[in-house]
Amino acid sequence: MSNLKPPPVYKILVAQLVATILIAAILLFLLNLIAAYSMALGGLISVVANSYFTLLAFRYRGARNADKVIRSFRQGELGKIVITLLLFALAFTLIETINEAALIAGFLVAQFVGIIMSGMIDYSPVVSKS
Repeated sequence: MSNLKPPPVYKILVAQLVATILIAAILLFLLNLIAAYSMALGGLISVVANSYFTLLAFRYRGARNADKVIRSFRQGELGKIVITLLLFALAFTLIETINEAALIAGFLVAQFVGIIMSGMIDYSPVVSKS
């Protein structure tokens, strides 16, 4: 029996987090603190929701677990949507001073980075040498 390494989907989450931090830092210098933390918060909403999806969706692998894979992807996607909606609702209701455009832009930037990175990752199974 071979040991398969998990797909490197964590790289997508790291890239989303790095892009969020970099753009928020740029906004801090170009605009103001409110735009910067709004941007960071939007990106974090995306990263948190995508992390939940990643944890659920990639729990199972292989043809023998096909039904579990499909079920975990569905649960992960539903949870991701619920978490996203909940975190946006909390951001809009609990944070008094927020830049709505920067919040949404942060979310969209993180999503875009995730899409770009997912096309750049090799998902073929790799057998660990142990």
